[in-house]
Amino acid sequence: MNVTHLTRSEKAISEPATDKTKDFLLQAVILLGLVSIIFAAVPEVDLIVSGFFWTPGSGFELNNNSDLIAFRDVNRFLPWAVIGAAAALLIPNPLLSIVKRPPAPHKLLFVITFFAAGPGLFVHLIKMLVGRARPRALQEFGGDAVFTPPWDLTDQCVRNCSFISGESASAFALLTLVVLIKPKYSTLYLIAIGALAAAFSFTRVLHGAHFFSDVVIAWNVMLVLAVLIWRLFVRNAPQIDALFAAR
Repeated sequence: MNVTHLTRSEKAISEPATDKTKDFLLQAVILLGLVSIIFAAVPEVDLIVSGFFWTPGSGFELNNNSDLIAFRDVNRFLPWAVIGAAAALLIPNPLLSIVKRPPAPHKLLFVITFFAAGPGLFVHLIKMLVGRARPRALQEFGGDAVFTPPWDLTDQCVRNCSFISGESASAFALLTLVVLIKPKYSTLYLIAIGALAAAFSFTRVLHGAHFFSDVVIAWNVMLVLAVLIWRLFVRNAPQIDALFAAR
């Protein structure tokens, strides 16, 4: 199959996808706004939820649970595994000969870009800008920091802050791999991996490392960013795929 035919095929698939994501982007932005307003209006929700897992004198006991720590470490490892596998499929190498139907280059490049820009760069920019202290650092939970609502710019944390949750963002990023899944299995993938990603994310609340809003808003921010980046790659899919086909 020649490059021209591939380009036309990708274009036929890409155009309706762009139309759909245009509508979905507005929905994602509205959802992010609603979630942010709710947590800003009722910030006590964060203290209540975190309080369920904190006991006086013992603190956040689940933070020392070896099983939960091992579970968290899996989530920390997966992004590197995904990026490594996607890069291996993009870069010419002998292993590609055993892959019968490798994913389209624009999809692989989208996954790599999102993992780097979302859970990587964007999360850390928000952390530095907002400066929200983690639950276990608060006065309410035996620390000395002051509680602040999400999105409030504060000086309660200098580095590696609470808002938003980077590991929750990484967990959400696993859902973006749905672009590599056959459409007939996409719903099943989103349900299964969505449940796993939610478990990864909420573990950080059990540890006292993040507030509930850190997790929920992280997912919504990543959703908006994922749609934006995906639209960019879909629009340029024929050119990207042709470039890698030529190589």
